[in-house]
Amino acid sequence: MKRMKVLEIIGDSTLAGAPRHLLSLLENLNLKKFELYVICPPGPLAGEIRDLKKSIEVETVPMRSKLDISSIKTIRSLIKQLKVDLIHIHGTRAGFLARLSAVGMKVPVIYTEHLWTKQYRLKNIFKNQIQLIGLWFLDIFTTLNIAVSQAVKDFMIDSQISHPGKVRVIYNAIAAPRKQAKIFSSDKIILGTVGTLNFQKGIQYLIEAMPHVLREFPKIRLEIVGEGPHKAHLEKEVEKLKLSKTVFFTGFVKDIQNKMSEFDLYIQPSLSESFGLAIVQAMALGIPVVATNAGGIPEVVTTGKSGILVEPGHPKVIAEAIIELLRDKPRAKKMGKLGAEEAKIKFNLQDMIKETEKIYEEVAESGS
Repeated sequence: MKRMKVLEIIGDSTLAGAPRHLLSLLENLNLKKFELYVICPPGPLAGEIRDLKKSIEVETVPMRSKLDISSIKTIRSLIKQLKVDLIHIHGTRAGFLARLSAVGMKVPVIYTEHLWTKQYRLKNIFKNQIQLIGLWFLDIFTTLNIAVSQAVKDFMIDSQISHPGKVRVIYNAIAAPRKQAKIFSSDKIILGTVGTLNFQKGIQYLIEAMPHVLREFPKIRLEIVGEGPHKAHLEKEVEKLKLSKTVFFTGFVKDIQNKMSEFDLYIQPSLSESFGLAIVQAMALGIPVVATNAGGIPEVVTTGKSGILVEPGHPKVIAEAIIELLRDKPRAKKMGKLGAEEAKIKFNLQDMIKETEKIYEEVAESGS
């Protein structure tokens, strides 16, 4: 049987949520059915793909902006050269560049939205509106959209970017962890959060919550894992609140599962979140979660069962939820166990792979 040629394109070269999702696909898609190619910018992601030691061809293309004409020309040339049966595009930057590159190529295009929900906004109102118009326009050249949560699908429909029959929800998923976290197994309590350090992650509100928590639990430690444009601002906030002996920035961590297994509580204070892959990773490890009721997070965390959900942007409310679980460790441990069960059932990697493969076959058969 002839293998289907699939080209995966992403504009993020880091190892954040969307690139990790793509790595999961590349590692698990059936290579007897699919011949895989990848276009991504130079950076850690390309190295990780090559380290998979699979027969996956990787082309690195700098993608300096959403309208990088040079990138569009290069991507278009590669699409012609590879003669693929299907293009799967991940994220907003590649969503602009690759869909424009594919116009008129008569190749079916799948676009996965990893970012936008009703809470997500660009700071510049004019740029925000232009972006939405761009997403609506590019949908004309898209065969099918994949939303990583119902919240993302609702945004795409409500904003009239696409229509219900053209958007499918496939939740992100992870492989079962190698071990479970041993929460509250020592006197040292570690709170942790993981993600790209940008404004939308709301980490500034978690930092502001820490003085409230420290009044009752003075020996706790907060570890902030990740890099991003907001890091310098967050570091200044830590200095301003005199938290340098309590709050620590670990930077990028490659083995994220091993690092997260050190946490006793996982905190996700996002203002906007399309899904929350790091939350699922924490739940799978048996770590109770405090997160915000934003975007796709309520589809991941069952409040009162696998964690506690709070309204975003309120440091005191975040602090109260943390204190509530630290006061009742048996309840927190129970939440961790229930969270691990939920993650195993709802966010099973093999289910995600099967659904994705099915969509690839359906879209390729339907044509462009």
